Amino acid sequence: MSAIDTAYIQALPLNTGVRVLHANEDGLVALEKPTGLMSHPNTSEDIERALLKASYDYDGEFFFWEDGAGHQRQVWLINRIDSPTSGVILIGLNPEIAAEIKLQFSTHKVSKHYHALVRHMPRKKSGVWEDVITKDLLNNGRKIKQGRRIKAKSTYQLITNPVGGFPIALLKLIPVTGRTHQLRIQCKKHGHPIVGDRSYGHFAFNKEVALETGEKRLMLHASEVIVNYTFKGKVRVFRAESDLPEAFNVVMRFRPGLKTKTASAVGTMPKRGKLAGRRFKAV
Repeated sequence: MSAIDTAYIQALPLNTGVRVLHANEDGLVALEKPTGLMSHPNTSEDIERALLKASYDYDGEFFFWEDGAGHQRQVWLINRIDSPTSGVILIGLNPEIAAEIKLQFSTHKVSKHYHALVRHMPRKKSGVWEDVITKDLLNNGRKIKQGRRIKAKSTYQLITNPVGGFPIALLKLIPVTGRTHQLRIQCKKHGHPIVGDRSYGHFAFNKEVALETGEKRLMLHASEVIVNYTFKGKVRVFRAESDLPEAFNVVMRFRPGLKTKTASAVGTMPKRGKLAGRRFKAV
């Protein structure tokens, strides 16, 4: 990576909690997005809670801003992750590398690894989920329920299931297809809703987790991205990893009757829920 690129990266107007994970000489940059931030702003009012504190061109899919010297700057958004999901997201410092990596995404040549805390442990420690899910359609700006049916495929692997705490499991998920909310929908369909999911989750269980630990976030994290590509005649392998957020550990460490420190409010104790004093068995 050249000195010019390093200076450019260091001057990126990153929003609070966003940090650079990895970058290369082609101008491909991996950022770590915290939960709650949008991949890009939908309106000018959203800039303060988007990946970058910058305006966004929706047609060109790039951020733009004016630096301290009065120069116009741009970076191109390559992929997106949901606002409540944390983890690795890619940007390009030039339109050529952005176009190349977007092509790899569109042809399913990018390996994306996620970690999720889900309710209950799967019967098999690893497997493949192949489903038909429904994609909502828009008609004059209005959402039509039960729209087009599309295929979704993901693999899963059990990483751990804590004993004595919540009936949860930590899964590694790899989407083969790239559908909107695919992992969240498939986890629900297979009886393992993601903890903290306000759209597809087990709402009573989410409430108990929040009461006992203070953690309300969606427990889905984009933990690794691997891209194999060729750019300007050179073969590249780009890999970026993001550690599991502390909120996951807080929930996994919970045991009834024991004090736990929340990732969001260390030193405070949440209100006790119905699970206080109970022990769980792995199911």
